[in-house]
Amino acid sequence: MLNNVSNSKASIFQRDLIEYIVLGIGLFLTFLLSTYSYLLFHSIAEVISIVISGGIFFIGWNSRKYMNSSFFLIIGISFLFISVIDLLHTLSYSGMGIILEFDANLPTQLWIAARYWQSLSYLIALLAINKKINAGYLMISGVVVISLLFVTIFYGIFPTSYIEGIGLTPFKIISEYIIILIFLSSAIMLYKFRSEFNRKMFLLVITSIGATIISELAFSLYVSVFDISNFIGHILKIIAFFFIYKAIIEKGLQDPFGLLLRKLKLSDESLRQKADDLGQAYSEFNQIFNASLPLRIINKDCEILHVNETYKDLFSLSAEEIIGRKCYDNDLRHLGYQCDTDGCSIKQIEGGKDYYEYELTSKLDDNVKIVNLVRSVPYRNIKGEFVGIIQNFTNITERSKFEVAMKESEEKYRNLVEDSLEGIWVIGDNANTTFVNQSMASMFGYEIDEMMGKSLFKFMDEDEKRIAEIYFERRKQGIKEDHEFEFIHKSGRKVFASVRASPIFDENGNFNGAMAFVTDISEQKIAREKIADMAKFYTENPNPVLRLSKNYILLANKPSKTLFRIGEGSRIPEVLIKSVNEAFSMDKNIEMELKIQDRIYNLFIMPIKEKGYANIYGMDITARKEAEDNLGRFVSTVSHELRTPVSVLTMSIEFLENHTDKITPEIEKKLREGISRNIYLLKDLIEDILTLSRIDEGKAKMQWNEYQPSIVLTDILTLMELIGNQKNITFKADVSEDIKLYGDHKKVDQIFRIFIDNAIKYSKEKNTIEIKAIDHYKGQYNPNVQDGVLFQFEDNGIGISEKDISFLFQRFFRSDQVSDIPGTGLGLPIAKELIELHNGEVYVQSEYGKGAIFYVFFPRIEKEIYTN
Repeated sequence: MLNNVSNSKASIFQRDLIEYIVLGIGLFLTFLLSTYSYLLFHSIAEVISIVISGGIFFIGWNSRKYMNSSFFLIIGISFLFISVIDLLHTLSYSGMGIILEFDANLPTQLWIAARYWQSLSYLIALLAINKKINAGYLMISGVVVISLLFVTIFYGIFPTSYIEGIGLTPFKIISEYIIILIFLSSAIMLYKFRSEFNRKMFLLVITSIGATIISELAFSLYVSVFDISNFIGHILKIIAFFFIYKAIIEKGLQDPFGLLLRKLKLSDESLRQKADDLGQAYSEFNQIFNASLPLRIINKDCEILHVNETYKDLFSLSAEEIIGRKCYDNDLRHLGYQCDTDGCSIKQIEGGKDYYEYELTSKLDDNVKIVNLVRSVPYRNIKGEFVGIIQNFTNITERSKFEVAMKESEEKYRNLVEDSLEGIWVIGDNANTTFVNQSMASMFGYEIDEMMGKSLFKFMDEDEKRIAEIYFERRKQGIKEDHEFEFIHKSGRKVFASVRASPIFDENGNFNGAMAFVTDISEQKIAREKIADMAKFYTENPNPVLRLSKNYILLANKPSKTLFRIGEGSRIPEVLIKSVNEAFSMDKNIEMELKIQDRIYNLFIMPIKEKGYANIYGMDITARKEAEDNLGRFVSTVSHELRTPVSVLTMSIEFLENHTDKITPEIEKKLREGISRNIYLLKDLIEDILTLSRIDEGKAKMQWNEYQPSIVLTDILTLMELIGNQKNITFKADVSEDIKLYGDHKKVDQIFRIFIDNAIKYSKEKNTIEIKAIDHYKGQYNPNVQDGVLFQFEDNGIGISEKDISFLFQRFFRSDQVSDIPGTGLGLPIAKELIELHNGEVYVQSEYGKGAIFYVFFPRIEKEIYTN
């Protein structure tokens, strides 16, 4: 029979043609029948659909054991329940006279329920087409659902679908459109799974769904159960069921083996494809496994099952030396494996972790130590059971060194801050304390933790708070300044302090708070008050005390006589005349500092105008001035010298954090190298700050070595470009690689960096900074006519006025023309001192508004000379 069906295409075509003709004749007879009796037409149409539904159930149920797809099973069982609902719909139809207790609403409700069931059955059957469905559970589920459905219909819970004299309700119409959408979805799904059907069956099913959709449109339009829309809907329903008959009854009964053979063919093709895919996947896995990082696979008993080529090459071992051994065997100990560590990895992963990481130091055959980051992930069999771990090794030796260097640098900087005798106080943008060192906390009698998070204003009374709030607003405006404040000690006593405060802004210019260096001047304050008290007892005062008129000394204690070499009746010393006259003319107290011999005095001139004399109270502040000068030099030097490397570090780290999507391995390597260089540079700069004092004391040490200025400049410009880019500054360097000099290359690096940093700082937007080197220079900047190299640093910045040039290399000198640009006045003096240590000289040529050129001449010192 199978051969007759498969080989007799002409016979099949003739049979199909006859069936279509019979369908057409049947529809025409049905039309004639409807003109005679619509009720008879309706009953026959519904009975046909009920019979076909029963046949669909029969085929789907009895072929369930032979079908890989659940499509026929779901459709078959569903159409059993559809036939039951359609049967009740037919018996309750208006005019049948069988179910008399209900009006036309009941058959309409049953109709819409059947159509919902039919549309959802198609959709569910297609969604589950390749899944196994338990027929018994499906049948029981259908019985439960249809029972609940009948309860809702016959007890008035189901929404009204038809009202006599009005027609279809909105629920009925909307439901028809929803059913249409479900059928459309089923048609899309059918097209997606068309490979599961032969072409003819696919066309029959899709045609049936299309006829059902048009039928539902017709049923959504009728007003009376006997009108033309209802008639057209039933005709289309017969057509739809005819094609279902063709697709399922005929093909399911006459071509079951064809369907089965098609499934077998598809299954065979699928298996072949999967085998090809598996082979391709295995090939790709091997390529990836052997081309990736060093990998090894370990089972739950710590036995090494497999390693890739990269792993074997890294540790110079063959597969025979590794495979099958425990990862903690003595033969492998030289690799630095620790059985506790590997065992821990297996336990961690088996315990539910997705991955586990640890650092492992290994010693290779050539005694070279490397550090690897070992990452372990689960290794599972085909059933998904945990059978071991897969480990990959990432060489982090350089990163490990970098992290150690970073920690050392942080430790040094932390010690510098924490061990400072000066109080350091950092507050946030809300004036709350974010950092204090031990000296700061001790000054107020607190522990560090007690001050953290507390407001600046908590440590002062209300009057002082109002003043401090004004100054805090000035910090927000970017103003740096020094003030004296009266704070309250934890014990309640007053602490008078000199506060040198600077604002803190982030890279976007947002105010982040302020940092202050705080000096306890309580003793100085008390000393001032004591001076006023001792004015009555000037003879007992160890400090100079005088009373004078506008021209003569009226009274003088012994220190005054010794200091100024005067006595009562003497004329006023020349150094005091101007200040005394000013005090008398303005009738105000004058405070002045006076250096006499090797001592510095603070003099308070207090005129008593109504009595015609003035009192002068003096205090020796030599020690205090020296301490303040030393502190000022220290703070200025630190802030100036650390600014550039810290800025580069900050920008590099922020780039690493905020632009991970743009960071290539090459960029990351350069950034890490830059960060590493700057970390060591910070350490060197701290040493250079100490070098400045050693220079003053004649104890500076030089590390003489041969160096290439071109390499030094290249390293500096690599770092400085990040800062220069902020002002769109271009660097042009013309320094031959053939030039070699002897000197301390670290100090030369600092010299060059100072001049380049100044050029950037005082240049305008989009300027160019040029660095040149002239070997064997014999010009005006080489007055001793030595063999050497002249370095030229030229910018087109704001320039230097003629009156300021002679002061440029004085420590702490700052021109009024650049007061708005941050600086300490230490950079150029440090550079000059370091240049002179190299027997070199520095010159400057500038015109205000047209930039500046700094010339640095280094004589060529022979190796024998510097060695001696």
